[in-house]
Amino acid sequence: MPQKEWVAGINGHRIRVVNTWTGGTHLYIDGERRNSNRGLFAMDWTPWLSARTVPDDPESELVEVYVKARLAVKAQIHVNGHHLAGDRA
Repeated sequence: MPQKEWVAGINGHRIRVVNTWTGGTHLYIDGERRNSNRGLFAMDWTPWLSARTVPDDPESELVEVYVKARLAVKAQIHVNGHHLAGDRA
């Protein structure tokens, strides 16, 4: 099963986004799956997944994953509204 992965780190936290054609897109923070989306298409950069680096702590960093999925999947990892890693265009 083809898989694409994007990885970043911030303040000691490891952020990993994994996409497969059959399994959808998953957001992992420090190895724990924190959010998933099984959508197939996102025509423009669409907010797809989000989670806080520390669960139930509104002061911790907000991780957001934006996805553009047509024939190929591209992803961007944003933290507190700033691009951290992933595809640019």
